[in-house]
Amino acid sequence: MTNIDDIQIPTEIRASRLRGAERPAPPVPVDDVSQTLAEYTRLALSTGSRLEIDPVEFFASEDAPPVTLWLRAEHPAGARATVRRDGVVTVVNRAWVEALPGETVLTDDGRRWRDIWEANPTERFESYVLRAALGRAFADVIGDRPDPGKPRARPAAPVAAEPAEGEPAPRISHAASAELEAAVAALPWEAAEVHRRDRGIETAAISAPVPRPPAPNVPRLVAPETRGGAR
Repeated sequence: MTNIDDIQIPTEIRASRLRGAERPAPPVPVDDVSQTLAEYTRLALSTGSRLEIDPVEFFASEDAPPVTLWLRAEHPAGARATVRRDGVVTVVNRAWVEALPGETVLTDDGRRWRDIWEANPTERFESYVLRAALGRAFADVIGDRPDPGKPRARPAAPVAAEPAEGEPAPRISHAASAELEAAVAALPWEAAEVHRRDRGIETAAISAPVPRPPAPNVPRLVAPETRGGAR
């Protein structure tokens, strides 16, 4: 006697044409510092040049010797990154106060960039100076990119030439108003003449053309005859 537990139901593990191909799970989001630094490195290597990156050096003060491993509780005062492109050395020095984001700069999800920097000062500072050195050494492929945490300049909104519907017209000064009235009054059209009359400005009367008979050599038009002799 066959037990129901002994029956094995086959399962389909291949992609079905009705269900479509199995989609892979979305990748885990990478930290923005690592992702941006990896992108800079990828662009630098895409040029085919030999890339060499020295360990970032941190400074406690202007007179203190540099260290590659920062073990203090407070943030470093400065950092230096050295990058070589085909043997050509590029050195970038940055102070902490210059690299630190502003107090009002926020991330896309509403967090303060300064709080993120203060939570991981060494990692943020190291990535900052490395990106600056890579961007300077490989400016032909990296270009001028806005750094995460720095405020980005936004283009000014275009100024409307005319007020929107329902909005009052902008006020102008008395001098501009007088200049505009003088320009309108000088226009050689009927509106300018009406403007003069409304303002009480007398102008010389323009004589109307006097009608004259046509010259003898001008041919006259004769209406064609119609049926019945009527024209």
